[in-house]
Amino acid sequence: MASFRHSVVFRMAVGYGLLLLLSVALISTVFYVGTAGLISRNIDAQLTATSRRLIDIRHQAGQPALEREIHTLLTDDRDVDTEIYLLVDPQGRKIIGNLTAWPGLSGHSNELVKQPVKRLGRDSVSRLLIYRFPNGSTLVVGRDMRDQRELERMSVTALSLGGLLALVLAALGAWLFRRQLKRQLNAIHLTTTEISAGNLDKRIDVGRSRDEFAMVAHDVNVMLDEIERLMETARDVSNAIAHDLRTPLSRIRGNLEEALSLPSNAERLPVSAQYAIDEIDAVTTVLDKLLQIAEAESGVRRQHFASMPLGEVITDIVELYQPAAENQGQTIALAIETTAHASIDRDLIAGVMANLLDNTLKYAGPGTQVTVRVTAEPESFCLVVEDNGPGIPPKLIGRATERFFRVDASRHLRGNGLGLSIVAAVVALHRGRMALEDAQPGLRVSIRLPRD
Repeated sequence: MASFRHSVVFRMAVGYGLLLLLSVALISTVFYVGTAGLISRNIDAQLTATSRRLIDIRHQAGQPALEREIHTLLTDDRDVDTEIYLLVDPQGRKIIGNLTAWPGLSGHSNELVKQPVKRLGRDSVSRLLIYRFPNGSTLVVGRDMRDQRELERMSVTALSLGGLLALVLAALGAWLFRRQLKRQLNAIHLTTTEISAGNLDKRIDVGRSRDEFAMVAHDVNVMLDEIERLMETARDVSNAIAHDLRTPLSRIRGNLEEALSLPSNAERLPVSAQYAIDEIDAVTTVLDKLLQIAEAESGVRRQHFASMPLGEVITDIVELYQPAAENQGQTIALAIETTAHASIDRDLIAGVMANLLDNTLKYAGPGTQVTVRVTAEPESFCLVVEDNGPGIPPKLIGRATERFFRVDASRHLRGNGLGLSIVAAVVALHRGRMALEDAQPGLRVSIRLPRD
């Protein structure tokens, strides 16, 4: 019972059942009160009209005419079981009527009352309209309430049976409601339990349903796909880090062992020490770049954002790389088509531009033409860096932003495959979009940053 009490499904099902019962009870009450009230109003209206007609006959044609009319009403075979008529003289003696006892007719003249009487020798609780004439005689027009009470009793019985049926239906509906919710939630629970056990490829079966649970299941599946992708990325990154760090560390260790195993040689030790320092610097660079990616992805650098002209930042970096490009026989063409301001982190955007130019100078080869453009669009700024070098094979472009990914043709060059990963992380931090395209020949990198 405790588990039911703490179950939201159980509480929702009970709430549904109680709401249904409350609705049925309210509707039944309104129906009963309305029906009983309508019957009472109709009876009162009928008694008033009949009494007024008899009083008019008395005033217009005298008491004998009134007696004849009452006699006609009592013998016309209409409402025989319920009609009540009585005319008594000023001394209280019955002149005509079907009441055999009327203990103390109470109430003022022309007033409707409900009181017990004897009708044809049988006790009856009746609705009476009493009228007292100026000469002291009294006219009573009434109706036995037995048929109304019977109708009310039948209504209560029918409503009670309806309420009992509603209770059964509410219980059945609550059970079906709970069963449906339980089935849907169990599917999600079983899937998440298997995922918690390590089966990351499990997904919630949505089927053809388009209800709210299907929407939740779809959202959970999308979330699980992203988690699986992140886990795969983390696994690949871990493997890549282990591979990329193991090689320089092995070289450092081998170099130091070689230096220690040789006879004392003052000239050899500085060379070995410098080699170890260079390799350690390379390892430190890799770790620094990984920290840059993590910092960008976490969003902690957004407090350094400021509004500034994007073109000026790009121009400064291009001018810095111009001499290096000329030394390698490359040219960089710069086109700044807007002076508008953008909300950016100057250092991060400068780092993005430096990474792109560094990759271009390193992998595009001598004699290539590099084009850098900054243009303004209705809702964003577009930065394009394009070269006419060998580029990246089209089938590998989608993997270019993966950490430590390198094209086989460039593995003989120094590098760690983190440049484009840093660029992608910084662009995401700026809520922008980056696209890599085959320039045929070469590679085109397009970055769109939102306006202020």
